[in-house]
Amino acid sequence: MLFAPVLQEVAARMAGAPSDAGTDPVQRAYRLRDAVELVRPDWVVTHHDPGAEAGAVRAAGDGVELVDVVLARRAPVAELVELVEVLVALYPDTVIAASITGPAGMAAALEDGPDGASVDLLDCGDVLAELVSAYVGAGARRVLVWEPEVPADAAAEVTSAHTSIVRRLDLLGVPGVLCGGSGIDSGGYWAHALRGTGRQAILVPTEGFARGSAGCFAELWRSWNVPDAQHPGVVLTDGPVPPDCDMGLLSAAGARQSHGREGR
Repeated sequence: MLFAPVLQEVAARMAGAPSDAGTDPVQRAYRLRDAVELVRPDWVVTHHDPGAEAGAVRAAGDGVELVDVVLARRAPVAELVELVEVLVALYPDTVIAASITGPAGMAAALEDGPDGASVDLLDCGDVLAELVSAYVGAGARRVLVWEPEVPADAAAEVTSAHTSIVRRLDLLGVPGVLCGGSGIDSGGYWAHALRGTGRQAILVPTEGFARGSAGCFAELWRSWNVPDAQHPGVVLTDGPVPPDCDMGLLSAAGARQSHGREGR
């Protein structure tokens, strides 16, 4: 089993900074360093921000069509691409896993914005595929694609919107993990992480790290370890581990007895 928690808020706590303190990629990377040293994850997850891509689209201005937006050149996504570059320099021997919001999540974030305009899911998939290329070009060796649950009658359309992303990952030779979206056909992804189950990966609730939530990390690890004779499993948190978590559990995570690390 491999362990890949989202540590951005824990890192901010350890640095004595607010969780939303600035977007400077160098500062963010160096804040993550202490948390990474404590937990020693198998993959360093760059971030989790479901609104980042929508923010980049809005930054492009009303006169720019969605398909013409280069997300990697617009704040706040441009800073996240640079964050990958800095983390790769800090951890050249560790997998850096970049995060993107999936087409359904990106569309929902745009529709929840001030203008509330509906967007085409396929267009979202196309611009996200370009973002995948930017992250991989910056050095990411895994890409996590985060999706909310989608209605059953929309699952086929959302699955189609992922086609551009899946094809780009295949072209680049980089494994992708779909996180969430249980109704989405994830056959093109290397793994599909879901709460309590999944294909080659599972999502665990961040509240599992709350104070008093478990006796020890070993108990949590055993409860997550779904044996798979052919493939190593990946344990991801379903969002950022909260800053008020039990730091003792995270420290124990760093000392875990794990196996199957060929997924690194």
